Amino acid sequence: MAKNLLDGLLKNVNNVSRMVDTVNRTKNNIKRTVGVSGAKSGFGLFNRKQKNQAEDAASWKCACGASNTTAFCGGCGKPAPAELECPNCKWTRPAENSNLKFCGNCGTQLEE
Repeated sequence: MAKNLLDGLLKNVNNVSRMVDTVNRTKNNIKRTVGVSGAKSGFGLFNRKQKNQAEDAASWKCACGASNTTAFCGGCGKPAPAELECPNCKWTRPAENSNLKFCGNCGTQLEE
């Protein structure tokens, strides 16, 4: 009977040891995935990506090739593109597609 108790206890110790190993491996995988030693810094990486995406959305590229975030181009002085409405069907050309010369809905030539 004592042998059975001892065998059962050893099995439990082995199970706990395996669980601890699994937890440690999981922690290390999380650290590698985040790329830093803590979760706070990992979220900081995420926030930086969001900030860069917001800056990219606010920037525009001029016909002269300069990339800008202001109301006028720093390279040639041309104003930032604005939304333009089709006179025929009232479709609005987004500012980021300022190179479109024809309406995306009905094909009417857009005037600038």
